[in-house]
Amino acid sequence: MAQLTDMVEVIEGAGQAVEEWAAANRARIAEGVEAKGGVLLRGFRAEAAETAERVLAALDLELLDDAYWSTPRSGVSKKTFTATEYASARSISLHSEMSYMKSWPRLVAFHAIIVAEEGGETTISNVDAATAEIGDVVEQFASKGVIYQRTHHAGVDIPWRKAYQTDSRDEVERIARDAGMEINWLANDVLQTRHAAQGCVASESGAPLYFNQSNLFHPANLPPGAEAQLTQLFGKDFLPRNAFFGDGSPISAEIVRRVNAAFDKGAYGVPWRPGDVFIVDNMRHAHGRRPFKGARKLHVAMATRHATPARTPIAWN
Repeated sequence: MAQLTDMVEVIEGAGQAVEEWAAANRARIAEGVEAKGGVLLRGFRAEAAETAERVLAALDLELLDDAYWSTPRSGVSKKTFTATEYASARSISLHSEMSYMKSWPRLVAFHAIIVAEEGGETTISNVDAATAEIGDVVEQFASKGVIYQRTHHAGVDIPWRKAYQTDSRDEVERIARDAGMEINWLANDVLQTRHAAQGCVASESGAPLYFNQSNLFHPANLPPGAEAQLTQLFGKDFLPRNAFFGDGSPISAEIVRRVNAAFDKGAYGVPWRPGDVFIVDNMRHAHGRRPFKGARKLHVAMATRHATPARTPIAWN
């Protein structure tokens, strides 16, 4: 059975301020991320709400904003957000952050503030291993890419005003245009967007790696019965989320199940302790969340924009 240290580099502190230690030990953190795809900083002093942001800044990395929010979350500061705020009984499928866009953060930092009484581990899964499990389907994603469609209905999923962090339709249109999205304003203040992105990126050897979020956007990922209910309410062309191959052909529910099973097979749950800071290479490990009981609070920050459809070395400055 895999151990935590098999999946990530664990660095134990002795109560030092985590951002100060990170600034003085940038090379060690970089080496750990390069070696295992992630570094868990544990036993450091890390009380501030913006700790994840401060650690990435201490590493002299470019901090990123989330141009729009794909899932329910709240802003903590300009560069710090809450982790996805789905109901505690719900799992979050493994995924690479913002891989539904043509640019994404290379590094994601999580900061554990309140640890759940039971469950709530952040799961990670190696992208290379999962890709090998998916098999021949990967070639379809590599050659066709993915189209994402979202329809922001009132009271369902995430409203467009929160997703785009503005009340202005003009600002939404600007953000969407900059992101390469097609937009359509429907009746009753409903926004529908559609855009294309990669299905895969190239590994260091040039082989395709699964890198998209079709498995999250596809209605087959919904809880049992939810797709039929939403289709009855809105129609199949106006579901809150959907994903297709880039040529417009459907992605089958069986493909979605294969992808999720491949990532789940190698999943490891990071057992949080209060104050933990976990820095993960977003192109090496996908991440998700297990259900939990009790209160749980994680904050997230992101760094180093990556807009090349290939996994190149991280620029540590």
